[in-house]
Amino acid sequence: MADSVSDLAKHARELGLAGDFAAGHALIDRAFRLAGDDPKARAICSLERGRLHNSAGEREKARPLFAEAWRLARQTGAHALAVDAAHMLAIVGTLDEAIEWTASALAYIGEHPEAGTWRGPLLNNLGWSYFDAGRFVDALVLFEQAVELRRSTGEKRELRIARYAAIRTLRALGCLEDALRLAEETVAAAAADGAQAPYVLEELAECRALLGDVSGARESAQHALAVLEQDQAFVRGEPVRLARLRRLAR
Repeated sequence: MADSVSDLAKHARELGLAGDFAAGHALIDRAFRLAGDDPKARAICSLERGRLHNSAGEREKARPLFAEAWRLARQTGAHALAVDAAHMLAIVGTLDEAIEWTASALAYIGEHPEAGTWRGPLLNNLGWSYFDAGRFVDALVLFEQAVELRRSTGEKRELRIARYAAIRTLRALGCLEDALRLAEETVAAAAADGAQAPYVLEELAECRALLGDVSGARESAQHALAVLEQDQAFVRGEPVRLARLRRLAR
């Protein structure tokens, strides 16, 4: 049963990310019927319905669903699922709530190390909560912790994501030379791995522009655009950043 519920929930999440919330909720309705009284399956359903509401900007509808998923997942010993629910509660909460839920989730991981893969995302999400609140120094501390964690585990893609967050925060702090150095290192590492790092290239363009390197900013912006203009989620969701990159690329 749980596998079928998981499949429906995964598809519902994909529909939510694509903006088709009605279809996503219809799948979760089916998943709930399949779940019956199974607490793990119901936790999965609650979590994914909450994510649909959150993606639609309906945080107050999402919050009790994440809380229910947290309760049910702990009840059934689904530790990774429980931490996933706690991390969503941190996302939909205020900054103070995000701090509290992240601390709760990290403490839970301490008791249940099999959920340890969530440590990096928790640090990253709380870092962005601090960033959005303008607390850039606090954000940088967490992002640097996430960088060290990803480096220690050898997760190259996740390391690039963690470095991007640190680079963006260094730029916000006005530490342009440090941001530039880390961005150049990250782009070079990505190229050596045969991977793309368009968001880091975006930061590289911004840093070079602020440091007066117009031609370097143009080149970095062009490379970033070559990827990001093909990313429809970025094109739809980040029109200001897209326009800025196009100006830098000219």
